[in-house]
Amino acid sequence: MIRDARPGDIDGLLALQAAWPGLPKWSRTHLVETMSGGRERLWVAEEDGQAAGFGALRVVPPEAEITLVVVEPGRVRRGLGRAILSRLHEAAREAGCSLVGLEVSATNRSAIALYESAGYRVVGRRPKYYHDGSDALLMSLRLA
Repeated sequence: MIRDARPGDIDGLLALQAAWPGLPKWSRTHLVETMSGGRERLWVAEEDGQAAGFGALRVVPPEAEITLVVVEPGRVRRGLGRAILSRLHEAAREAGCSLVGLEVSATNRSAIALYESAGYRVVGRRPKYYHDGSDALLMSLRLA
């Protein structure tokens, strides 16, 4: 089930981020601010009554930007990331967006494979963008 994030989810979302050592971390404050609406929104993938993943979207029609997708490490490659991505695409369409962009570390092969399988294409690169020196790939998808 993919649902809007609630304040009671924050500790679980922070724990999900902590499970990925190389992932740039969002603060508690940033997560709360994203939950409060406006141009940014946050959704939670819930399994067995707890957060198993989450995704965030910034909307500035006619474009949207996926700012974060996180899946619990033990649940990777089970369709949860794809479900979150689908919900983000649906929200972008509902907001009147025709283009979705994102950035991903060039070393994150599983995320790149997910995005490419959803139709994203690399449209740019930011050299040595991440703290570990890896490049950021800029990817985009034109929504149908």
